[in-house]
Amino acid sequence: MNNRGGLNLGDEIRNIVQDAVNSMNFNRLNQDVRNVVNGALDEVRRSVPVKPKSPARYNKTVVPVGKVSGTVFTVLGSIGSGIFLIASIATGTLGYKLGVSALAGVTSFIMLPCFVASAVLLSNGIAIRGRLKRFRKYVSEMNGLSYYLIKDLADATGRSSRYIAKDLRKMIAARMFPEGHIDEKQTYFMLDNDSYELYLRSQENMRMREKEEALRRKEQGAMDPETRKAIDEGRQFVRKIRNANIEIPGEEISRKLDRLEEVTGKIYDYVESRPEKFPAIKKFTEYFLPTTLKLLDAYREFDNQPVKGENISTAKKEIEDTLDTINLAFENLLDDLFQEAAMDVSTDISVLETMLAQEGLSQKNIK
Repeated sequence: MNNRGGLNLGDEIRNIVQDAVNSMNFNRLNQDVRNVVNGALDEVRRSVPVKPKSPARYNKTVVPVGKVSGTVFTVLGSIGSGIFLIASIATGTLGYKLGVSALAGVTSFIMLPCFVASAVLLSNGIAIRGRLKRFRKYVSEMNGLSYYLIKDLADATGRSSRYIAKDLRKMIAARMFPEGHIDEKQTYFMLDNDSYELYLRSQENMRMREKEEALRRKEQGAMDPETRKAIDEGRQFVRKIRNANIEIPGEEISRKLDRLEEVTGKIYDYVESRPEKFPAIKKFTEYFLPTTLKLLDAYREFDNQPVKGENISTAKKEIEDTLDTINLAFENLLDDLFQEAAMDVSTDISVLETMLAQEGLSQKNIK
């Protein structure tokens, strides 16, 4: 009997039994069931060759658990269900013909638990095979990636993200993904421990950045009005420098203004994150920047003159040279602001070197 088509084992055996009952002809029942069972066992043998020439190699992060057990459970469950169902029907029919009604009751009492156990085995086998099918779909969809969006798996399979996450957790528990992990928000699925460690580190770094940002905003909120006003004015100065750079032509002057804008912006970035440093740039804000902007206004006015005589050219050259001096001064100011942080780093390095020397791990001791 080889007309299996798209039927599963349970359907085939059920149809065989139903045909026998309808026709009351059990002559070929045993042979038909045996043919179906032998065909199923052949599938099992093909899926587990004794000496494969080229065995399937699965990455340690992907293990198709249930490839054999699912088929075996389905086969055994189908056989058991069929046998006990056939026995019950045959005994009941025989008891009816012989007029022994008690025979059917006794048979049912004995056969029912066996039939239920076989049905459970069959159900588990079908469930395992279904899970294995979904597992292969997930692996195929991920296409070798070590992490994947659960939403993308949901879209590819037509399931909900919640269902996919729950299904993946079951597969992880079944060791189908031995190193599998799902993040707390059930957004990402990671196939190996390395990817999960990277994810944890990135999350920790993000939490630290958020904490630092919250602290910075808190400090800004507690910033005294004078400091807040000075920083806002400083930001306006930076925008004016940028506008002047756009309006004034010339590659050399543009390069100097680019540097001026960059350094000035970094100075205010630093002070905004550390308001206690404001006194160090108070003169910078109140005098140097306004003076620099006046020089740029003058340079722009000179550059707009239709006729540029010697005096205008000399004045422009003087302003350009002054910008070099201003840039150097602003760079020194920025360096001074970072001096304390540099000293802290230097102290940390000294402590680390001392600890390494005490443990005999310094370069001198290693030599």
